Amino acid sequence: MARAYDVLRKLENGELLQIASRKDEAEAKCLAESLNSYWPAEYIVRDQVSGGEIAVKHGRPANRPEGVHKPEHVM
Repeated sequence: MARAYDVLRKLENGELLQIASRKDEAEAKCLAESLNSYWPAEYIVRDQVSGGEIAVKHGRPANRPEGVHKPEHVM
């Protein structure tokens, strides 16, 4: 079986929602960290083969990446 990594989001009720899968651990971690910077939540990267969880950095970056605009207030 080829190794793959799932990106999961932990919901408020404790359930896990699968967001994506990646073949490369670094890509999965990068995706989880990027998601967390835009939509802060608890994201988990899990190895599909072993079921082990891989640490993901949490917390918002000080600045948004270039090209990302703040949402405008809609009345």
